[in-house]
Amino acid sequence: MKSTQMAAPLLALALLAACSKPTDTIIPSDTSKWDTDLAPMINKLSDEDKKLVAGYLMRSKLSATFGNKEGIPLGTTVGTAIEEQKKWLAQQVKQEAEAKALKEKMLKEQAEAQAAIDNAVTVTLLSKKELPSNYQLRRFSAEQEFNIGVKNKTAKEISGVSGVLDFVDIFDKTVGAVSFSMSEKIAPSGEAKWSGTRNYNQFLPEHKAVWNLEEGKYKTQFKARAIVFSDGSKLKVGE
Repeated sequence: MKSTQMAAPLLALALLAACSKPTDTIIPSDTSKWDTDLAPMINKLSDEDKKLVAGYLMRSKLSATFGNKEGIPLGTTVGTAIEEQKKWLAQQVKQEAEAKALKEKMLKEQAEAQAAIDNAVTVTLLSKKELPSNYQLRRFSAEQEFNIGVKNKTAKEISGVSGVLDFVDIFDKTVGAVSFSMSEKIAPSGEAKWSGTRNYNQFLPEHKAVWNLEEGKYKTQFKARAIVFSDGSKLKVGE
């Protein structure tokens, strides 16, 4: 009689264990038990759910590594981990989509602004010169001199132009650049010239590349920052 009475609870426990789902397993707070207590239950999951749990556990470990002392909340089950990982992945997809949309929007705006500027002015390199150091002329280091021409293609007077002139070699590689900013007024359909120098640094690859470019073996491309008109209006690319 006693054996029958003892067998009933044991049978109930066995049935309960057999009916328990892997997703009901509580994730041990002690990570050293994950291989012994957690892994056998995770192995019963589908391949997709295994990846989700693995992703959740990995994120938790990384979070702890970077100073998050909370770790996995006590009582978190495998099922909860799966759902949390699904939410996190969905959030990542949403953020990536938002970032992509923002990038496309900003690139479009930048391209439109650049097109407007290209229609407003033509900027070209008239000449570049390499000036060796000359103590008699009080030029104590070598310099690079640039002469740039600007044409106003609009019907409004321009009061300022700033931008960058890229130097592109015969292989279509940008090897250097020079920034310039001029505040000379340019009448509608008028032209102006900007001249400027910079100290030559032989240890800067860009300076050296521009210095060594031979006439006829390179081209320039203008990238505007801003055009300011005398009426106060502006055309800008970026900030």
